[in-house]
Amino acid sequence: MKWMSILLGVSVLTGCASAKNKPSVRISTVSNTGMPTHIVKPGNLWNFGAGSLWTHKGWQYAAYWDDARQVTVGRRKLPEGKWETFSLPDYQRTSTGDRGKGGKKSQGFGDGHEKVAMGISPDGVIHLSFDHHLSTLRYRYTVLPVADNPEKYTWTPELFSPVKDNLGGPQIVSVTYPSFSTDGKHFVLYLRLNGGSGSADSNYFEYMDGKWLINDEASAKLIDKNWSGGDKTVNAYLHGLVFHNGRRYITWCWRDTPNARTCHDLCFAYSDDQGKTWKNNDGKVIGKRGEMPITADSPGVAAIEIPPGSWFQNGGSMVVDSDGRVHVLMQGEKGQPVHFERDPFSGEWSRNKSSAEGKLVVAPKGDSLYIATYDGLLRTSAETFGKTETLVSGKKHYFKDSKMGIDRTRVEQDGWVSVIGQNGKKVTVLDYWIGP
Repeated sequence: MKWMSILLGVSVLTGCASAKNKPSVRISTVSNTGMPTHIVKPGNLWNFGAGSLWTHKGWQYAAYWDDARQVTVGRRKLPEGKWETFSLPDYQRTSTGDRGKGGKKSQGFGDGHEKVAMGISPDGVIHLSFDHHLSTLRYRYTVLPVADNPEKYTWTPELFSPVKDNLGGPQIVSVTYPSFSTDGKHFVLYLRLNGGSGSADSNYFEYMDGKWLINDEASAKLIDKNWSGGDKTVNAYLHGLVFHNGRRYITWCWRDTPNARTCHDLCFAYSDDQGKTWKNNDGKVIGKRGEMPITADSPGVAAIEIPPGSWFQNGGSMVVDSDGRVHVLMQGEKGQPVHFERDPFSGEWSRNKSSAEGKLVVAPKGDSLYIATYDGLLRTSAETFGKTETLVSGKKHYFKDSKMGIDRTRVEQDGWVSVIGQNGKKVTVLDYWIGP
């Protein structure tokens, strides 16, 4: 096993911060040790999971697989500090060992599921969850609140705990798609559990002040796979969890089988009591975490009904703008991008064509809504989504060998949108200035 500490600070600044339509673009090299594509199956471009970039108190952190099949974690002081990286030497991704309940489906390195997810809780602890496809939980965290005072701590692997298969409670198995979320006070971990495509539950675990308050599968269950239709089970493919003005929002589509053509419906729920009770679009209770899970039979769970076989694909991006509008951008029928929007006053949903797919970003101030794409950055209106304006283009080569990861936490802190990508083994972060 190897571990290393690298300092890289290649940074390029283009554009003009004061130019209305051409925000500044900063480009920095995180490392030249990203996971090479020959490790993964041909055609699977990946390496950046949910939270692969995360900003906390003026520092940005990155997490991904490296060329030693180990998790690398990096940090830099914003706005233009040099990246410091190290790989965690005591866990190497292989096709052997305990892969959980998934059997053969959870073995092998690289079918697109086993990304590294990262999150930083409000107390300054860095959390990692990685190497999952129907597998036993892989979780580790910093043993000290290093993100609250990063200059106090030398950046070394010893900051992290050993790999754990639990959150302080029972062992957690059959894990896929981990994702951390926070509003600056609360911190949660989403895990898809107890099955795969077409037959799995959705669970939310709650953390506060150094402890997972909800740490077992039963107490964390929010969406149940069982229902009365189809093959009697489904799974929810979530677009994300968004906190806004004390409310939690989730949107998702159902998938009946491993075949993506069985995706259907745009579903919506919200909670005003920190994730305990969930209501549908009409304000009626349809779920209570750990007690009464949401199902495909829950009344009004589908905000927009879309039949299976429409080529409506799982995946996508969700945000809530400053006025409380919910926006979802995803791949619609026949592979064409589509935008859904919920009016915060009437609760009515609208549907619009989109000229681009990508990651939605809300401007810190004003009406602008941005779309981070592989090619660059687009702008449209949050109130009247439609025609897009190209602000930055020509960046596709930075993502030649990966999907894009985005920093969901930075833009509200300093007005920069950060995305991460990989070309060969070179891992790069691109920063786009959008406000205020």
